[in-house]
Amino acid sequence: MSRAQTTMDFAAGVSIFLVTVAFAFAFVPGIITPFADPDVGDPVSANRIADDLVTDRLASPNQPYALDTERTAAFFADGDAISELALRDYKSANVTLVTTAGDVATIDGERAAAGQSVSADADATVAWRSVTVVGDRYELVVKVW
Repeated sequence: MSRAQTTMDFAAGVSIFLVTVAFAFAFVPGIITPFADPDVGDPVSANRIADDLVTDRLASPNQPYALDTERTAAFFADGDAISELALRDYKSANVTLVTTAGDVATIDGERAAAGQSVSADADATVAWRSVTVVGDRYELVVKVW
């Protein structure tokens, strides 16, 4: 009499278990992949570097996103500027200041690009911030791979 419910309970329990296992196999590897593999992009580092540059290093804390011309030119003139960023040794980065037309900007005679070029097969993460330099609008693009 009361055993008729056992089969239904077993079917419901097995169904819930199978759905849980399928969910774990489908989503858990994708959640940890950006932080586990050293050959892929790093969204946390890209955004942290972009924020650090536009609020502290290249701009005054009182006027974030308004880059100082001298600091910006000095950053891009320094051939070792990327190594000064807080980035793990096995990661690479590229920082470029781009005009609204999509060209690399020139600030005080310095070409505003630092770091290695991104190879075609690299899995890079890109973060960008809209900034101004002496009233002109630019995009600061940070690529990490």
